[in-house]
Amino acid sequence: MSTVGIIANPAAGKDIRRLVAHGRVVSNQEKANILRRVFAGIVSTGAERILIMPDHSGLARPGSSDVEGQIAIDYVDMAVADHQGASTRAARAMAEQGADCIVTLGGDGTNRVAAKGCGDVPLVAISTGTNNVFPANTEGTLAGIAAGALATEQVERDDVCRRSKRIDIYVDGEKRDDALVDAAVSSQVFVGARAVWDTKTLHAMFLTRAEPASIGLSSIGSRLMPISIDEEIGLYIQLDGEPGENATTVRAPIAPGMISDVKILDWRVITPGEQIEISLHPGTIALDGEREIELLPGQKIYASLSTDGPWVVDVPKAMRLLAGNRNS
Repeated sequence: MSTVGIIANPAAGKDIRRLVAHGRVVSNQEKANILRRVFAGIVSTGAERILIMPDHSGLARPGSSDVEGQIAIDYVDMAVADHQGASTRAARAMAEQGADCIVTLGGDGTNRVAAKGCGDVPLVAISTGTNNVFPANTEGTLAGIAAGALATEQVERDDVCRRSKRIDIYVDGEKRDDALVDAAVSSQVFVGARAVWDTKTLHAMFLTRAEPASIGLSSIGSRLMPISIDEEIGLYIQLDGEPGENATTVRAPIAPGMISDVKILDWRVITPGEQIEISLHPGTIALDGEREIELLPGQKIYASLSTDGPWVVDVPKAMRLLAGNRNS
């Protein structure tokens, strides 16, 4: 049964960066409207089922009502989503239940946790968060069409998807967590409000990509050396310690409405599998903009670039192929 999964994060786009910066607020009403357009797009492709992560805001209810009787609507059998781990469980359940593609609504953080569970199921990532390097500003209707076309095999994964990179964090030899865009080592010792916006607290950063048109911590790297999703390299940036030969200062948009001068003490390209030790103790590591890992004395911690991240649907490319198929 051709199936499209839906993971919509009601908390995305509502963190502390609305107070310390000028991050946009994407209301639950707007997210529900986006999903209505996504559902219409999916139905138009002839897909047979939509599988939804339940959430306390009921974001999918209006869209489900719109397409009632036109497609099977199921919910993942799980507790109502109320924290980030739910997105991982939902993505894993969708993969196990035969989802051919998963549409996500959120920012880098939402996609990071969804990617932990989706396996090789491609993501169609719609931007509704704060830092949106990984997800694209995609119209919901087109996202639904692309997801449905992939599910119904009107387009093939290898033709319309790219494989993302990851930064893997290892603690005492075991993988602890990962980031899709940036892993930032901070001198702040507590997770606290999670979000990172003050570069003066940063010790080092690891980036999978550094695109000039992005916003957030990865934009710092783009001022040093632009790196795209397709290049099998990343960046390591040192912001604290002894200056190296690449010492410089860059101006970058580190959060919505926040443009800062950032002092870089050194930086270099990193390659897949290379292990870079993190020596700061105590401190924290922020993954895709949110502090997640506490650095404790006595731990051996390192970061490594991986090319085995999630598959991501290139919606414009999928639409071009669909147009070509219908004209041939």
